[in-house]
Amino acid sequence: MFQQKSVEMRGAKAVSSKSGKCMTFLPGDLDVPVSQDCESILDLALKAGLDMDHTCGGNGTCGTCMIEVCEGLEKFNTRNEIEQEFADERGLKDFERLSCQNRPQEGLVVKVPHKTDLYKSK
Repeated sequence: MFQQKSVEMRGAKAVSSKSGKCMTFLPGDLDVPVSQDCESILDLALKAGLDMDHTCGGNGTCGTCMIEVCEGLEKFNTRNEIEQEFADERGLKDFERLSCQNRPQEGLVVKVPHKTDLYKSK
């Protein structure tokens, strides 16, 4: 079982995801406050100091920022043109989304595949 950790962003301590003001990143059960100034889930993760791959710089062309949606898939908008083209080419399942092409929302739980630790090594 993962130990619950809080992630600090801009000096504000994360609150429990049960309050609905955070989204949770797995592995690690990391609750990150949803911020209005973050354009994408990738942006939110990077601002919180999480180690998220993004080879193409968040343009939706490489797929390295792909996430698996564990809870809250119904909150996602329909794939935009960039993400849909990528999903069609790669055969992504409905729950596999590009973090660079989707906005963070309260209550989401997402898994970053192929990662065992989302904290950046210093």
